[in-house]
Amino acid sequence: MGDRNRSFQNSNVNQTQKISKSVFVTNFPDTTTARGLWKTCNTYGMVVDVFIPFKRSKAGKKFAFVHFIKVTNLDRLVENLCTIWIGRFHLYANQVRFERPQKPNFPTHKETTSVAHKNSFASVLKEGHVSPVTPDPTLVLDESCIKEHDLNLSLMGKVKEVSAIPNLPVMIAKEGFQNVKLTYLGGMWILFEFDSTTIKEKFLVHTGVGSWFNTIKQADNSFVNDERIVWVSVKGLPIKAWTPNSFRKIASCWGTLVE
Repeated sequence: MGDRNRSFQNSNVNQTQKISKSVFVTNFPDTTTARGLWKTCNTYGMVVDVFIPFKRSKAGKKFAFVHFIKVTNLDRLVENLCTIWIGRFHLYANQVRFERPQKPNFPTHKETTSVAHKNSFASVLKEGHVSPVTPDPTLVLDESCIKEHDLNLSLMGKVKEVSAIPNLPVMIAKEGFQNVKLTYLGGMWILFEFDSTTIKEKFLVHTGVGSWFNTIKQADNSFVNDERIVWVSVKGLPIKAWTPNSFRKIASCWGTLVE
C-alpha cells in the first residue's frame, strides 16, 4: 500500500513538471520563507511549488525555484517578477534552464514565530536591525495607466526641514505668492503649480522662498520619488532613554531620522 502511494505521488510530481514552468528567483531577504515567497509570486501567476535550498549562490545570496502552471507568456511573467520589491530587496528572476528534484518547502509554525520574535522591540535594540517582512508585491502598470501631465507652469522643491511642509501655504503667501497650488509628492518633495510663467520665474529666484528648500527645479513627468516619510510608534521606552541618540538609533533600522 505504501509503495502504491509513493508511486501515485511521484506520478503527480512528474505530471506537474510537465505542465509547469520553473523560474529561478534570488535577491530576497534571508528571512523570507517559502510560504512568503509563494504568496508574493502568486500575484503574477499560479504557483504550485516553491523550493529554497539551504546552500547559497556564488554571490552568497539565497535563491529559490518557483514553479508556475497555466503560464501563457513566460518572458512576461519573468519581467513582472523582476518588478517586485521585498523590503529593500529588488527581486531578480530568470527562466530555469534545468530542473531540480521536487520537494515542496513549507515553513513550520516554529519558523514563522521565530521571524516575528526577531522583530520584537527588545531584539531590535539589542541587535541594531530589523528583519525584513515580506510585503505585498508592487503592481505592473500598463500603458492605459500612463498620462503625460502638462507641467510647463509647475516647479518641484525639496524642503530642508520636514516641519516646514505643513506651513508652506502660509509661508509662501507671506512672500507674496497667493494663488499657488501645492501638492505633496512624498518624502521631502512638493509640487507647485502657477497661473503664469512670470509668477513661476519669480518664485524660482525668490530668496525668501529659496531659503526653505535644498533645491527648486522644473517639474518633470519622469520624476520618481525614491524616499518616503513614515511615523514609527515607539512604546515601552524608559523616560531616561528619550534622547535624540535613542530615537536616531531606532529610526536607523528603517532609514534616517528627520524629526
